[in-house]
Amino acid sequence: MTRADKTDSYISFYLKANRIHIFVNALRDIGEPKRICFLLDDNGETLVMIPHGNRDLISHNVPNDIYRGMKCMEVCSKKLCQLLAALRGWNPNYSYRIPGIVDIDQRIAKYNLIKAQPINVRKSH
Repeated sequence: MTRADKTDSYISFYLKANRIHIFVNALRDIGEPKRICFLLDDNGETLVMIPHGNRDLISHNVPNDIYRGMKCMEVCSKKLCQLLAALRGWNPNYSYRIPGIVDIDQRIAKYNLIKAQPINVRKSH
């Protein structure tokens, strides 16, 4: 596999608001899916985002406007945010950015939860 088959990416968790910000380029690199789902490995160190074909309890809709650059992609998931905060010992009042790699050929984004970094969130006035 060549380096061009993989791209760097990030995903951000805003725990206080229970929101997940997904970088649109990662969605494009996995094939511009209409739905996605997140999977967590057994040891809680890697979060995976993959295209998902069905509408069900584990999938999230990706609006068409995302790919036209009209808006950013955010997912609201209290369960996932709380699960990761508890599992990784994250402060629920903070936000975290997690680095990852998108494998374009396999259409999968893998995020390394061990490398999560707190990020500053500006308060609106």
